[in-house]
Amino acid sequence: MSKIEHELNQYLDVRSNIVNILADAAIAERFIRAPNNRRCPSMYQMLETYYDKKDWGYHAEPKLKLRGTPKQMQNYDTAIDLLLMIDTDITEDPVLMRKISWMRANRNKWTVIGKYFGIHRTSVKRMYDKVLDNLSNKIISQSVDILIKKFS
Repeated sequence: MSKIEHELNQYLDVRSNIVNILADAAIAERFIRAPNNRRCPSMYQMLETYYDKKDWGYHAEPKLKLRGTPKQMQNYDTAIDLLLMIDTDITEDPVLMRKISWMRANRNKWTVIGKYFGIHRTSVKRMYDKVLDNLSNKIISQSVDILIKKFS
């Protein structure tokens, strides 16, 4: 395998890993509990009643509580770091690109994202691809710099 093929494979791996981490983090976000006002008196909180199986009346089973796996929670943390790496050195409007990246990680279609921001869908996709390219190049260059410092 030539050096060019190796670099191309490394670049494609980094890019696909970024997309996978963001998608996994978007799934994990659904498992995170919503903020709760603990200072609120308990009489104003939602009451949930569970009946005994011996009762003649209605029986409601407790809700299944889904939890994110440790890998998903780690990817959620990594996704936050990746989104914060999108800065002015990668794009002119980093906040817009962070929002677009997160909406795409939540499996929104390009047309929905484009309508939300008032941009054509193909323009949004091109912007997203360009930011992914620049972000993966930034990650590769940082990893190479770390390796050079480590071995020198």
